[in-house]
Amino acid sequence: MGNFFDSGPLPDWKDIQKLLGKEIPWKLAENWDRAGDSDWLNQYVKKMMQNSKSVASVQSYNLVQMETKQEAKSVSVTIRLGSEIDIRRLQLFATSDRLKLTGLPGDKKRTIRFPCLVYARTGQAAMKKDGLLVVRFKRRPPEKSEYELFIRS
Repeated sequence: MGNFFDSGPLPDWKDIQKLLGKEIPWKLAENWDRAGDSDWLNQYVKKMMQNSKSVASVQSYNLVQMETKQEAKSVSVTIRLGSEIDIRRLQLFATSDRLKLTGLPGDKKRTIRFPCLVYARTGQAAMKKDGLLVVRFKRRPPEKSEYELFIRS
């Protein structure tokens, strides 16, 4: 198998940093400048990808799958619970912008953001026959008022 880094010119480190959104770890850019030794970087990227793959497979085994649906006057959150979850231990906490689910095995928590603001007190949760927990909230109307702000000197 060919080496990815020998296949042509790579982007500037500033472009990679912008893509990652953070500083490159361990002075990676300085190590890149080593003359003729790109194999270490190939191994580093391969190891990083293998580690992320294993983390992704652990995260895909989540006990809870949550998704939101925005409707004209409401927002609903559908929660698919795994069979090993004790429904009596679950607690739901809502704010105007997110829903938090606690009481999962291992004292885990899950949070999901709403696609728009809601009235948290209007939330109603119902367990469906197919094992889905559905929580509905009334949507808050978007703020259309415009306020003038004065600059203090």
